[in-house]
Amino acid sequence: MTVTRIRTAAVLAACALVVGCSDRPRMATVKGTVTLDGAPLVAGTVTFESPGLRPATAKIVRGELTEVSTFEPNDGAPVGSHRVAVAASEDAASAVVADPGQATPKGSYMVGKSIIPRAYNDPATSKLTVEVTPGENVVELKLFSTGPK
Repeated sequence: MTVTRIRTAAVLAACALVVGCSDRPRMATVKGTVTLDGAPLVAGTVTFESPGLRPATAKIVRGELTEVSTFEPNDGAPVGSHRVAVAASEDAASAVVADPGQATPKGSYMVGKSIIPRAYNDPATSKLTVEVTPGENVVELKLFSTGPK
């Protein structure tokens, strides 16, 4: 009888650990679009930040948010309010590369020039916010060449 009780207690304890001890927040699917002056932003990245939570990141591919991930590929973003940052730059191939023997390259080295106002690169200055709710979320991030509005 005591062996059965010990086994039962062990099974219940293991189930409680698996079900109730996750330190991950509730996640939700996020998809949507990113435009600059009404035209799809060709490429870039988006970061969703919420205090106390791991940020989620997404790729921008031809104006569409793809691969929104926080802990695992395509697992979405934590449910809650997020400040948003967007980064988009020209291809690194167009960046200035140092000449051999030159101490300091002129221009940016191996980083393409930003094609959006730099204020969008920081969630504190982008003025972009997203409320992620349980289920599927569709967001529309509208950027302007004149900067955040």
